[in-house]
Amino acid sequence: MKKTTANFLVLCGLAGAGVLPAIACGGSHKPADTGGEPSATSALEETPGKTGGPADSASSATLDTSASAAPTDEAPGPLAQVLTTDAGQIIKMFQAASAAPPATLKANGVTGGDPLAKGVRDAAKRLPAGMQPDGPMAMGSIKEKQHLQADITLQPGKCYSIVGYSKKVKDLDLYLLLPPGVLSGQDLTDDSRPVIGGPPQPMCPASSTAITYKLDIYADAGAGDVAVQLYSKSK
Repeated sequence: MKKTTANFLVLCGLAGAGVLPAIACGGSHKPADTGGEPSATSALEETPGKTGGPADSASSATLDTSASAAPTDEAPGPLAQVLTTDAGQIIKMFQAASAAPPATLKANGVTGGDPLAKGVRDAAKRLPAGMQPDGPMAMGSIKEKQHLQADITLQPGKCYSIVGYSKKVKDLDLYLLLPPGVLSGQDLTDDSRPVIGGPPQPMCPASSTAITYKLDIYADAGAGDVAVQLYSKSK
C-alpha cells in the first residue's frame, strides 16, 4: 500500500509539472496551456506577409472605415458668431430645416421693386463695403414657429454675408448649418432684419473647396412673407 501510494504521489507530481494529464490525479481543472495553439498576435508575427485571414480582414475593414470617415481637411469651424451651442438642439434644428419646404429662388430678386427686395437692400447697407448680391433671392411665406430652407454654396476666395427681411415676421431668425448638425453661423438679433456675417466682419471660409450649407429660415415671432439674399466679395 505504501508503494502504491508513493507511485500515485509521483504521478501526481508529474501531472502537476505538466508532463502527464491532470486526470491522472483525478483533478477536474484544465491544466495551463503552455504548448497549445499560438495566439493571433504570435501567428501574425510568424507570418508577416500573410493577408486575407479573418483577423487581417477585420483589421483592414476598420482601417478602411476610419480612412473613409476622416475628412480630407479638418471639419470647418463656425464662420460667424454663434449663440446656440447645445449639440442636441443644433441637430434638431438641422432636422427641422431639412424637413421644411424649400424657399422659392428668384433670380435677380434683390433688384426688384417689391417691398421685400427693398427691405433686403436697406438691411444690406449695414454690410462691409464692397458686398454685392450673389445668386438668387430665397423667398416664401412662413407661419409662426415654422421653417423654410435653402441650400447655399460658399466658394473659396470669397467673403460672405446673408441678409434677411420681412415686414410681418417680427423676429426672423437665420441659421447656417452643416450636416448632420454643425452650426456655422446665426443672426444675433431679435428683429425682422437678420444678418449672418456682418457687420463688422463677413464670413470668409478657409476651406480650399466649395461647401454647401443648409440655411434655416425660421419665424420665431409673427408670420408672413420673407426674403433672404446672399452677398459676397472677393477676399
